[in-house]
Amino acid sequence: MKLDKVRDLFIIGCYTGLRFSDLNQISPDNFINNNTQIKVKTEKTGEFVVIPLHKTVKEIVQKYDNSIPDVISNQKMNEYLKEVAKLAELNDRITISSTKGGTKQTEVFEKWELVTVHTARRSFATNMYLLDIPTISIMKITGHRTEKAFLLYIKISQEENANKLLNHPFFKQS
Repeated sequence: MKLDKVRDLFIIGCYTGLRFSDLNQISPDNFINNNTQIKVKTEKTGEFVVIPLHKTVKEIVQKYDNSIPDVISNQKMNEYLKEVAKLAELNDRITISSTKGGTKQTEVFEKWELVTVHTARRSFATNMYLLDIPTISIMKITGHRTEKAFLLYIKISQEENANKLLNHPFFKQS
């Protein structure tokens, strides 16, 4: 049961781009316009964001009587998310390189080991970008004030970038 709730919270994060701290404060009062949107005052910036609700989020909200599952601590959420991701067999191997003290280090993880609640927010930004939603519209939802900060959230592979460009009129001419 706890893993179902954690999964549902993660899905809400993937479809809204909300930070964990903002998911934590959602109540039925945040749902507006006949539950088609959610309006939240973000904890980090104090700004309001209004987010249209995807059908999947609406279904989860209905499941919890016009609310969302109770939020647990960030630490527990991350712990349980790893369980959910492991059960979902997110076993792709991911290589992460970093430099510490001038020495380059490389570590290999299975994808499930890297999933955190913040992954939902990054996934939202990347998925909206890949759907060609204008950057400014996505930033209005994520609350990013600069495109530079926003673009740090976009994680696409070279192949995803090339596929996205194939749909551009410039490349359709040939």
